[in-house]
Amino acid sequence: MATLHPLPLRLQADAVTPDPIPNQARVRLAEAITALDRARGAVELAAQPVHRLTEVIAEGTALDAQLVGLVDRDQQAIGEWLAGGRIGFEPGDAADTRALRARIEVMRPEYAAAQRALPEKEALHRLAIERLGEAAAARVAAVDEVAVVVANQVAAELTKAINEALTIEARLISLHNALLERARDSTNNSAGHAAERIAAIIRAAKRSAAVPHAESGRRLLDALASDPGANLT
Repeated sequence: MATLHPLPLRLQADAVTPDPIPNQARVRLAEAITALDRARGAVELAAQPVHRLTEVIAEGTALDAQLVGLVDRDQQAIGEWLAGGRIGFEPGDAADTRALRARIEVMRPEYAAAQRALPEKEALHRLAIERLGEAAAARVAAVDEVAVVVANQVAAELTKAINEALTIEARLISLHNALLERARDSTNNSAGHAAERIAAIIRAAKRSAAVPHAESGRRLLDALASDPGANLT
């Protein structure tokens, strides 16, 4: 019967390289979150004049379209008057047509000014959106860096847990091997049977070990998007 050999009882101390300045990554993440918030605010601020100018232009366009309809109606009335032999007064422009025309004339300077100013404001809005994209990418990179820092810290816990597990396994293997030595030195084979049973117990214990699927990693990344102090739990 083969003698079981324990795995190395201790992982090397340099297996996990500690981050000498882990807090710097979290500071950079905090700065990236703040920069992203500012970029969002800048986009909202830049969008406001675009919306206002667009509303003025949309109103002017709608009034022009409405005037076209009224003029067409009035011309049709004049055509009927002509076709009827010009009886009575010439219809001319209706009161609502004249009122709308006057309204359009009043707002014409604003309409023209809005069209003149809109391209510049739209360009500023696009620039703000581009900067928002850059800030979002910077935050993603900062989150990834903190994720590495967190993993490095949690890896120390993993090393400790593995060493503890290997120590327990070594104790079991030591008992198994001691029974094998007794079996070789004795005509009584009960020690050999006991060693076989302990080997089976060790294998069963390893098969029984299981960890349920965890979403802690995804939760950490989601949390780090707004909380630079979040940790893997």
